[in-house]
Amino acid sequence: MTFTHLDDVLDEVKPLSQLFDQAGYRLFLVGGVVRDQWLDEPLDASSDIDLTTNALPAEIKRIVAPFADDLWTQGEKFGTIGLRSAGRDFEITTHRAESYSSDSRKPTVSFGDDIGVDLSRRDFTVNAMAIELPDGDLVDPYGGATDLLERRLRTPLSPDISFTDDPLRMLRAARFAARYSLVPEDELTASAAKLSERLRIVAIERVGVELRRLLGLTSARVGLGFLAETGLLAEVLSYSEPLLIEQVQLRLTEAIEVVDKLPPNWHQRLAGLAITTFGTAEGVYALCGRLRLSKENERRVVRMSQSALHVIERAATDDETVRRWIHACQDRADAIGLAAVMADDPNDVASFEQAVQALLTREGATDPTFLDGDAIMALLDVTPGPVIGAAQKFLRDGYFASGPLTPAAQQTMLLSWWASQPSAN
Repeated sequence: MTFTHLDDVLDEVKPLSQLFDQAGYRLFLVGGVVRDQWLDEPLDASSDIDLTTNALPAEIKRIVAPFADDLWTQGEKFGTIGLRSAGRDFEITTHRAESYSSDSRKPTVSFGDDIGVDLSRRDFTVNAMAIELPDGDLVDPYGGATDLLERRLRTPLSPDISFTDDPLRMLRAARFAARYSLVPEDELTASAAKLSERLRIVAIERVGVELRRLLGLTSARVGLGFLAETGLLAEVLSYSEPLLIEQVQLRLTEAIEVVDKLPPNWHQRLAGLAITTFGTAEGVYALCGRLRLSKENERRVVRMSQSALHVIERAATDDETVRRWIHACQDRADAIGLAAVMADDPNDVASFEQAVQALLTREGATDPTFLDGDAIMALLDVTPGPVIGAAQKFLRDGYFASGPLTPAAQQTMLLSWWASQPSAN
């Protein structure tokens, strides 16, 4: 370990460390910033810096006042004061001695003055290290530095205690294994398998965040393998519908193989995971609903899945089919890439992709434009109503069948169509 960037970090927190020292309190760097020093990773310009202290929240606010450009106290009841200074965000938390109830991952917080007790409540030993300020002395009561060196994933206390306290840590274990090439200890893996159903008390939004983070890693397969082995991946994909677990487990090996062949794009990988596991666009949509994705993310994953399935199942290359596919597809390259990984015959996908590129070359890559509602009402001398939607559908179908239409051609087609409609007479 060369600690290439440690001096830069110490310089950045020096004003804070001086303020706490002058006030008679201890201050420590904790969490990812400490772990990253052992990995010789630089401090990202947008990264938060986490610290812990034996000062209580009211004292923290008083001490940091001269340093902070902005201050927020939403986490004060949990001992955390947030602040921003010179564009950097800091979170300073009073040493904790937390306890948890059996039906919640939200801790009952009690404050302490012992850094060792505070570190014991962290998720993994590699995150249970601290650097005392201002001198930069390492505090590592649980051997996190050695575990990083030996690529071992452990919890400071027994994994049964850690995962019972906060079941989300089991998903974080998968991400840490993948991100830092850490091998979970057998005791940790066995505990996760034993306690996998406890994940059900965790809000699905938090579960979804961890799944997306994992799918965005190059080596996601490592973490997914851990989740599949322990039963956690089936819990995630079947969240709130445990009757699906048996069905899901049958397809997990194949699903992980699909994910491993895709680039670290979580939308594309989630689509591949969902299609392989559930088989249909409806199954993908249902999974997105269980994960409570935002409407934008749900739309993107479902449309990508629909487009990929269309290529896999009905890869006709006539112009009308290709136009309809392009019009419906939001992420063309990702949908094609997904189809290529999942298709029985990749040559069919390659032929479809060639047809798409050929049509885009001939007709342009921009979306077609159609007469809007006002133009249609003026042309047909009608008022707002269902006829406007019918006219717009007629124009779209005309484009799909024949290709791009000029405004004049659209007007001619609409007048002819309208003349044949009973409601026009």
